[in-house]
Amino acid sequence: MQSPTYVKTSLASAIALRFTSGRFFRNARPYCINLLLSYQEDCKASCAYCGLARTRLTGEDSFIRVEWPTFETMETIRRIVRYKESIRRVCISTVFHPRAVEDTFLISNEIVGATRRVAPTESSAIPLSVLITPVIFGKTEMERLKAIGVDTVGIGLDAASRRVFRRIRAEGVKGPLSWEVYLTTLKDASEVFGPGKVSCHIIVGIGETDKELSEIFFQVKALKAMIHLFSFYPEPHSLMARRRRPSLRRFRRMQLLCYLVEKDALIPESLEFDHKERLTALHAEEYALLQAINSGRPFLTGGCPDRQGNIACNRPFGSYRPGEPFRDFPFQPTEQDIRRLKKELLLKEILTPRIKLL
Repeated sequence: MQSPTYVKTSLASAIALRFTSGRFFRNARPYCINLLLSYQEDCKASCAYCGLARTRLTGEDSFIRVEWPTFETMETIRRIVRYKESIRRVCISTVFHPRAVEDTFLISNEIVGATRRVAPTESSAIPLSVLITPVIFGKTEMERLKAIGVDTVGIGLDAASRRVFRRIRAEGVKGPLSWEVYLTTLKDASEVFGPGKVSCHIIVGIGETDKELSEIFFQVKALKAMIHLFSFYPEPHSLMARRRRPSLRRFRRMQLLCYLVEKDALIPESLEFDHKERLTALHAEEYALLQAINSGRPFLTGGCPDRQGNIACNRPFGSYRPGEPFRDFPFQPTEQDIRRLKKELLLKEILTPRIKLL
């Protein structure tokens, strides 16, 4: 079998591969080439927040807010090789479609082969991630991806709880997806790929509470998986097109909370919530908290790293527009950015009195 003739790329990736021209605000260039499987038929899932869902309001597509132009698969791979010096990672996003599994194997094999042929050593080739779709990707399929050369996989759990999952994915009613299957897939992926080689996507602002977010952070951390946090941005053609985004303050606090959980700087008892499960108190070690904020790292885009451990999948403008405050930073925040971040967090509302943010 041959690889699919066409594949979609994010607009930022299309610019990076010189398919089209463009400029990047504050030079926020993408380090990762994001690819999306392309089919004439709709994705068979019906996620309310996604512009690719079969239940979307029109026939137009959008995904993670940005445009995804279509290009020939093999020409795309040739350009990845040509511009390899500025590329830290490639990521393939799958969809719920009968051909998705086999097509992912084929494209993955082409990318791994092409990048290894031009690398001095196998370990220096461009690393490859796959954002898999549970239900159609089980443990056997993940083992095959690893054998091909895929080094990390991602799972778009998105919802922070089963309650939210059932509502946004219409579990058991309009869609084929299941909360239990997603959690099982996340566990299986951790067993196949190992610690730090699996990512779990979580979206802030789709109906979850702060307490639900904290619980899923600790749950994913226990599986030794990475948490990639997204701020909800309404896709114009989705069922949630009219939903408001989470406030910047709430998202900043959840970014910080997620980072502290991942760094083992918090335990569940460190957090207090009100009757609506909103975060009201954060009891953290002062040095760890100030070090985290001043580093700027909690507010970087959550993405898979490159071979050296640096941010690779930085998805510029995936949940905001150029000119708006960065929801997540595709590069290291400056000192001016960090001063602004502290104002946006307004942590004096929830911190113990002994902690002072300078």
